[in-house]
Amino acid sequence: MAMLGNFVLENANNPGTGDFILSGAPAGRRGWSGAFPDGEVYYFADDGTQAEWGIGRLTHGIPASISRDTVIGTTQDRAVRLNFTGTTLVYSALPAEAMPAPVVQGASVVADRSWKAQSFTLGSVDVTLTGSALRAEFSATLRINDNGANDTTWQVARVIVAVHTVDAQGAASAQPIAASGSNVQLDRFFFLGARATILAHASAGTTLRIIASVQALGSSSGSTLFSMALQDGALTWLTS
Repeated sequence: MAMLGNFVLENANNPGTGDFILSGAPAGRRGWSGAFPDGEVYYFADDGTQAEWGIGRLTHGIPASISRDTVIGTTQDRAVRLNFTGTTLVYSALPAEAMPAPVVQGASVVADRSWKAQSFTLGSVDVTLTGSALRAEFSATLRINDNGANDTTWQVARVIVAVHTVDAQGAASAQPIAASGSNVQLDRFFFLGARATILAHASAGTTLRIIASVQALGSSSGSTLFSMALQDGALTWLTS
């Protein structure tokens, strides 16, 4: 991993497009060889009219030098070596491009509701990735509605959270790129918590649709499908 240091700065005279041949640190600053061993370093170079930043290899010596192996960016918006003339300041700093993608998180409340169906979509939200990973979770409390039955009944439900890609027209893909679920056995007298989590990967800037749903898997009364109720449901997500 490329090295970073505080107050590291030296001059290089007329480097052109070649290596930076270091000629010493001004008063109050640290020299590169005093701050680092030989190895890869992040560098910035600035001659007062243009600047370049990237990763190079520091080599100790008299004089010391820094190669310009990977140009990350320049003030000319081209990732190629600039032609520096005159005195050029070469200092240690972290380029913005090397910073990790910001972590963005959010939540969307799912409205309380009741239904009687084999499967039911409870809510969805569109999220644009800031990085390459999306972690999503759906959680809620569920129960069988009390329909006046005298017996104690239960229902197995599967809570599912799925992630679909979204195209430029706002349409979700027919098949999810990731899906996960968890089962819960519900009693008609009690609300029980249910949760499903998922991790999906896509390119930064891609819009994904998180969809939460519930499927009824069967019941204690054979093929009977009981109506169900949901409270305190929410979709939460984190992208990084």
